[in-house]
Amino acid sequence: MKKIFFAVLLALIVSVQNFCGAAAIESACFNGNEHLIYPVVHVEDAAIEKKINVAVIAEIDRFVTGVYRNAQSNEYTVGGIYTNYEVTCNENGNSVILSILMTESCYYKGAAHPSTFKHALNFNLTSGELMGLDYLTDVGSGVSECEILKRVERALISHCEREKLSLFDNALPLKQLPETFYWDKNLHVHFLFQQYEVAPYAVGIIDVNIDG
Repeated sequence: MKKIFFAVLLALIVSVQNFCGAAAIESACFNGNEHLIYPVVHVEDAAIEKKINVAVIAEIDRFVTGVYRNAQSNEYTVGGIYTNYEVTCNENGNSVILSILMTESCYYKGAAHPSTFKHALNFNLTSGELMGLDYLTDVGSGVSECEILKRVERALISHCEREKLSLFDNALPLKQLPETFYWDKNLHVHFLFQQYEVAPYAVGIIDVNIDG
């Protein structure tokens, strides 16, 4: 299937002559906690490297702070808090995208189950900037957010039929795009539906590839 965003990406994210290649990634523990794993990114440009790693730390800090703030507000006791990550795209050819998929999970004592989320950090490695939805819409041929929503909905329906998953009765038609998207190693765009967003907890997080 022709990738709807391929021309857009090439028009926007092109290799730079002095760009030296993919990022190097190593794991670290947040505040020494072996359950809170995050990526440390290394690139040749120190300013870009710092910008990326500051954004990664900010995301981990946002998650951890939010868990304990929620516990305090609701008089919960935190039973466990965990993070990990997967590098889904680290291209050094015509594109310079680094996509990091963070898994963030917490458990409050007495709860029926943990709550787990996945959050993507998409970086342009020539600038260190985070790449938002505007990288898919307001550039190149001007793919509209409405068209993306249609593609996501079709991919979601196809995925659920293939995997025999049941959605909530009011899940379709989709009212809005999921907040989280990322690129994979083939430069396909994926959108993620979090737990309870469109389906019961048992279904888990739903990952749909709209370029597959």
